[in-house]
Amino acid sequence: MSFELHHFELNGKDLVGTAKFKAPFKANSTLVDEARFVKIINGKTNLFVPDNQIKLQTGDCFLMKCDNFVNVWEANENEEKSQVFVAHLSLEHIKSIYEEGVPDIFKQQQSKDMKAALQIENNQLLDIFISSMMFYFDHKEMMTEEVLKLKMRELIHILVSSDTTGKVKMMLHQLFQTKEYDFKEVIHAHLYEDLSIQDLAFFTGLSLSTFKRKFKTVFDTSPNQYIKSKRLIKAENLLRVTDQRISDVAYDCGFNDIGYFSKLFKSEYNISPSDFRKSLTI
Repeated sequence: MSFELHHFELNGKDLVGTAKFKAPFKANSTLVDEARFVKIINGKTNLFVPDNQIKLQTGDCFLMKCDNFVNVWEANENEEKSQVFVAHLSLEHIKSIYEEGVPDIFKQQQSKDMKAALQIENNQLLDIFISSMMFYFDHKEMMTEEVLKLKMRELIHILVSSDTTGKVKMMLHQLFQTKEYDFKEVIHAHLYEDLSIQDLAFFTGLSLSTFKRKFKTVFDTSPNQYIKSKRLIKAENLLRVTDQRISDVAYDCGFNDIGYFSKLFKSEYNISPSDFRKSLTI
């Protein structure tokens, strides 16, 4: 996978940048002592976190706090490349940007736990900010450390001042807090999504072998058997009570390959999905 990268560093570490890449593409990321602001300049993705999923597309913005993420980028029309703007927010960066002292907005407070990722409503100020940064990426000789710090303060000011719900402020208070997830919560959050066993292990912070052993202890079966069974039960119910196309049923149950889904369904119920549906009308 080749990336077209432009970035600026602060204290030898990435602070802001853009990345352009070919989709489809999947990236697993672990943020430790770091958060990120992301604006999708072009593209569409499913951003998975341990207990949730967010569908995002061109123009969308979001914040990511310390956690594990699986980012599944979809192919674009006309084979265009996907592109993102990313700002890295570590405590070290924040201390350098605010030499007079870390603002209260970044200090931990007791409040409602926020999800690992928060979609932010885009606005004109963010668009203008991104455009100004793209100018500097094209004219890097004009960027100085002082300007870079001022631009980051500008971004944070925009995020806070345009926060009408209070969720961004709550997120900033929790940027560097990590959350412990219940094992079953992670599994059940992603039963019907096209994620691998390796992805689920990644979300739980376990090696694949340790994950499989714990899964066996908790569910008394293997991950593959449990997930396959749950997906087929849901598929059977959807075929019974809805008029969705079989391909849509398969997709809604976490199967991207209709042929594989039909094979599994017939193996479990001794009848193909199409014949099963026909039998309901007899």
